[in-house]
Amino acid sequence: MTDAGGQAPEGYRTHFERAMLHPRYWGTWLGIGLLWVAMWLPRPVARGLGRMVGWLAWVTGGRRRQIGRVNLRLCFPEWTEAERERVLREHFRIVGQCFVDYPVLWFGSLRRHRARLHLVDEAGVLEMQRQGQPAIICAAHAPALDFGGLRLSLECGGVSFAKPMKNPIIEWINTRSRSQYGAAMFARDQGLRPAIRHTRQGKVFYYLADEDLGPAHTVFAPFFGVPKATIPALGRLVRLTGAPVVPSMGFYRVDEDRYELVMAEPLADFPTGDDVQDAALMNAALEALIRRDPAQYLWTLRFFKTRPQGAPKVY
Repeated sequence: MTDAGGQAPEGYRTHFERAMLHPRYWGTWLGIGLLWVAMWLPRPVARGLGRMVGWLAWVTGGRRRQIGRVNLRLCFPEWTEAERERVLREHFRIVGQCFVDYPVLWFGSLRRHRARLHLVDEAGVLEMQRQGQPAIICAAHAPALDFGGLRLSLECGGVSFAKPMKNPIIEWINTRSRSQYGAAMFARDQGLRPAIRHTRQGKVFYYLADEDLGPAHTVFAPFFGVPKATIPALGRLVRLTGAPVVPSMGFYRVDEDRYELVMAEPLADFPTGDDVQDAALMNAALEALIRRDPAQYLWTLRFFKTRPQGAPKVY
């Protein structure tokens, strides 16, 4: 259920305020209007626009290109430089298309969401939900992350966390979008307790655990063979909720022009009781999904900014 404003009945809420009409936000409103118009373009035109946006992001995003190159060099040392560059360019193309298509999440109809966004449910999550069983959907960061999350919430509602955005208009529209099918959204600083409560009640928890959040409360576990600062909360979540962990990742399939959320087989014999081993199992499961189509991962994040003691910085 949602209230009249499109918000979930619980969770982090945002509201329209008159201050959002201040001239400092007129550029934001103009950009939103242009994206709304782009939503109605014929798909060949929208795909061409996506390629153009991806190219512009490549040309102007020198810092992000550099981060992506470092990440790919660390994770795929066996590739040639040309292979890594090809994957990174394809990644920017996917980012551009996701940007152009993002208004579909904000303004699209239920019918459009069902047609454009798809679930690949290898884990049987929908059957678990029909039986009232919870699941922790452990998602990898990807440009298509929100596309998959919205499609999952359409089927299951669920609960997730997000980092509030600085622009209040984008934050308002984005939170309304994410919660439009009954998902309860929480801010990171609200802690895990709300998610644990919802998951215990049989909900799905769309959980992102692959971002490097700094040295506090982390362990180092291998990710593509590289020590990575990893939050070891997943094992505790399973013990507190009894929910299986389902590795997942959002994909934009360029050839089919469609968005998918792939939910892979649940982690077996998890948790182990050892935080480092649990973190390594989670990272390995996400790595397996990324290897299916490496260009889909969000390589422009600094996944290795926190380094083991004595290790050189990489960015």
